[in-house]
Amino acid sequence: MLSTQYIDHINTLLEIFLICGVTACSISGALRAIDSRMDITGALLLAFVISNAGGTFRDLILNAPVFWIKSHFYIWLSIAIGAATFILCSFNTRLLTSRTLNKLVLITDAIGLGVFCLAGIEKSFLMGQNFSIAIIMGIWTAVGGGIIADVIANRVPLVFSSELYITVSLLGGILYIALGSMMLHALAAFIAVLFMVALRILSVKYGWKLPIIKT
Repeated sequence: MLSTQYIDHINTLLEIFLICGVTACSISGALRAIDSRMDITGALLLAFVISNAGGTFRDLILNAPVFWIKSHFYIWLSIAIGAATFILCSFNTRLLTSRTLNKLVLITDAIGLGVFCLAGIEKSFLMGQNFSIAIIMGIWTAVGGGIIADVIANRVPLVFSSELYITVSLLGGILYIALGSMMLHALAAFIAVLFMVALRILSVKYGWKLPIIKT
């Protein structure tokens, strides 16, 4: 049985994870829309989808209230960040060079991947799920929005490539749970997110990939 103090502590962490994740993924969604030559409405759509879709399916599967319906703050946060990103890029076209844009997408996407993975894990534990379900929900929360956003943007979803993407959230989620049993959850979260962001960026920089079957 979880204590009230523990639940309050995890709820606070969960709120922080969600705010950071929605912010990072909204930026990433807007940048993907810009890269796909969409207008501001497309940017707002992708900002909302990539930052909320994964958590939506997680909450439905866990039979929990959908987080952005329970708190409309996350709707307006994703829309505001998406709009601000689009407007900023429209006034600073230097950000739209393919190299800079790809770097920005990579960094914001990596941050969202890491933070949302932890949000999914903690939400699962709050709903009384075990380690394995928490990891699965963490992965889905991290990658679900990106899959749908990439399909809308007519891009091949990263999870369907050989790049380290699901693997990053899997390893990061396991690391977070392991560290959480030995130290403060906030410190464990910081280390786990840093690990996932670094691993994701380094894997792209050095071309680390999982093996595929060549025919």
